[in-house]
Amino acid sequence: MKKLIFCGAMLLSAVALDASQPVRVRVSPQIAMAPADVIVYVTVEPSADNRLLKVSAESEDFLRSSELSLEGEGSARISILHFRELPAGEYDVTADVIGPAGKRRANANCVLRVN
Repeated sequence: MKKLIFCGAMLLSAVALDASQPVRVRVSPQIAMAPADVIVYVTVEPSADNRLLKVSAESEDFLRSSELSLEGEGSARISILHFRELPAGEYDVTADVIGPAGKRRANANCVLRVN
């Protein structure tokens, strides 16, 4: 139990240290064997203007995407998505935060390689 509390405190402190970025994205694992099941972690700094989170994993031959509603200041800071059975390819994983006028407010990306 102590380890769980310590790990949670470390995660929250790491998130709070880099609040200059309105959105961050990472995948686990970063390199996988096809068909790959990956977890996408997206951290969004709460803002009254946040309305929608769009997350996509796109390669030359394949696209997987998901959209989550955001509730402005009341939104969860961390969103976790599962992309299952991705075929081989190099993926650009992108997280876009959309504002009230439908315009992109912030985005982040990382690379996923599925062999």
